[in-house]
Amino acid sequence: MADLPLWRWRFLLLGFAMLPCLALLYARNPEEQGLYPVCPFYFLTGLHCPGCGALRGLHQLLNGNVIAALGYNPFAMLTLPFIGYAFLSALLVTTWGKRLPSPFIHPALIWTLLAAILAFWTLRNVPVFPFALLAP
Repeated sequence: MADLPLWRWRFLLLGFAMLPCLALLYARNPEEQGLYPVCPFYFLTGLHCPGCGALRGLHQLLNGNVIAALGYNPFAMLTLPFIGYAFLSALLVTTWGKRLPSPFIHPALIWTLLAAILAFWTLRNVPVFPFALLAP
């Protein structure tokens, strides 16, 4: 393991650096003032970006409140398993050289995902029921 290239060491350090960050997020609620930054897009425009509420949702998820997490940002919470799988797969390749199965993702699915993100971004800023429920 000592012969790992520099980029692999950086990736491992990033993985280990996430652990105290997640512990802090577990212990300290982002709704409390002072520790976590405000979303720059929301600060400048007053509109919610696709990621707004994800930090608060992740805090709720780490504390076992799945329904509350979905209320803050359902789109981010539903994509977390895929992000986790990709990170775990990259971590396994970096450390042991083994891969998790990587499914083929058709380009149409990627374009559909982009359209879904843009639709979510737009609809969560419409102040009319039921779209207002998408805002954190």
